[in-house]
Amino acid sequence: MATVTAASTLAFSLSPLDVALAHIAAYGFPKVELSDQITHSQHYGTDSVDPLAVKRCLDRYSLEPVAVNACMSGVRDTGRWAQPEIPVEQQSGSETEEIREAKKKVVFLKLHDSEQAAFYIERGRRLIDKAKVTGIPKVCLQAGRRKQIECVDDELKAAAEVIDGLAVYAKSCGIKILMEMPHVWDLYYDVEKSKRMLSLLRSDNIGVLIDATHWHTSGYDIDDYVRFLGDRLWHIHLRDAAGRDTPDGDYKLEKTPGRGEVDFGLLGETLDEYGYQGEVTLETEYKNYSSPEEVDAENRFALAHLKSVGWDIGVSP
Repeated sequence: MATVTAASTLAFSLSPLDVALAHIAAYGFPKVELSDQITHSQHYGTDSVDPLAVKRCLDRYSLEPVAVNACMSGVRDTGRWAQPEIPVEQQSGSETEEIREAKKKVVFLKLHDSEQAAFYIERGRRLIDKAKVTGIPKVCLQAGRRKQIECVDDELKAAAEVIDGLAVYAKSCGIKILMEMPHVWDLYYDVEKSKRMLSLLRSDNIGVLIDATHWHTSGYDIDDYVRFLGDRLWHIHLRDAAGRDTPDGDYKLEKTPGRGEVDFGLLGETLDEYGYQGEVTLETEYKNYSSPEEVDAENRFALAHLKSVGWDIGVSP
């Protein structure tokens, strides 16, 4: 079956990068995915990270970076754009009060607004430049927030134009662009809108990342989508979830694989059927723990569960 090739620093969202890398290296993984979500997992902040310092840290633990997933669509409130406060999503896992309060101050950029799009493009190019210095081959970008949608057709077109432009720049730097689609909190929150978004993107330097959490929550046909994507499927995230994306929003994200409802066996079998050979990241997310050892216990449980349903782990859980 498909192989888990890396682990994400997102799991250690309350810990410094050095701690996250030390624990991931101890699992035996040779590869790592870096994460920065503004309010937590602050391991590769677009505006603050020293790319050479990160490179030295990766070298210290003999870890090869496979991607960076930094929240490009959100920024801390700069006072430049007045936006109605967006309620903090209740479907995520247990969070510290500090994180929940910080989330209330995040502004999500609208790429159909020319000023905000220009700001996003400048930050995107900066992230790509830093990824090149660190030696990170793929950058995951996002576009728009579901709760802010006014006209989805216009916003998808505007977002595609911005992402296409960044993909051209990224290609000149030897960097590939990932889009996590569907994502239940973004413009492309279901498979239909994800297919539309992909049809609008022109660059051959953009591939799709499938997250098991959003597959389960969205409830789309995984066989149909993997077949539709073909060679544009470049990356996989493994995390669990419970419930479905309904008007009531009665679902839970950020569960440890084996503690939710995702059919990881079916996912692996589907990837095998279509010959997927790309990266697969264990992307658990914990935002309220007292020690990194608690995260280790959950990650080891996740790896043991994935192995039990047929996944090739490559390391001993």
